[in-house]
Amino acid sequence: MNRKTTHTAVVGLLIAVALIAGIGATVSPVAAQESGELAVGEGNISVPQGEERTVTITYDGTVEPTGFDYELTYDPDIITVKDHSTGDYFDPDFTQPESGNGRTGLTGLYTGDGSADGTNGTVGEITISPARGAEEGDTTNIQFDNDQTSGSYDDGEINSISLTTTDGTVQVEAGVTIEDRVAELTGSSDALEFEDLTTAIERYQNNESVDGTELTFDDLVYVIEQYHEE
Repeated sequence: MNRKTTHTAVVGLLIAVALIAGIGATVSPVAAQESGELAVGEGNISVPQGEERTVTITYDGTVEPTGFDYELTYDPDIITVKDHSTGDYFDPDFTQPESGNGRTGLTGLYTGDGSADGTNGTVGEITISPARGAEEGDTTNIQFDNDQTSGSYDDGEINSISLTTTDGTVQVEAGVTIEDRVAELTGSSDALEFEDLTTAIERYQNNESVDGTELTFDDLVYVIEQYHEE
């Protein structure tokens, strides 16, 4: 190898070493991303007509959370959300559960006075029932809006949890509908009379049954609405 060739090889080797050294100097260790999953219940949920079910929103992750913000969608013609409350992760004083109009959302805020503990638990609970007119076999998803869903943890500063979400599916089963529950109030008549209305109110107040079934508040509202429609 002549002197010129040797010089070129040495220069090339020095450049390669410098590049490798430079790359090593500029790359810093990347902190592991904390992750977790939010899930609706057990996935498949059945609820009979005329009954209620409580569905949990659960978290399972690699880090203890300090807060969540999520929004769920569902078909209000299939199910009605009757209640939405915080789970065991958060003190109710630091949460803002909301529901209504086919959408339900909860913001969980945790401070030193909250109750978050561990890396899995219940974030929220929603109580559902089949909507009026929902028939056996009707289904709806309770689905996360991922654009409105996030979680955080605190390791000296607030950081985001990388979340995945699992939706739930609700199916209506055969049961006793509101129409069935109040049918005996009309007696031999197909139309609701004022006497039927007052009877319904009295029986609800006294926890008395109609054809063996106690009236609920929703039943009473239904009877009042039916009376005014007629």
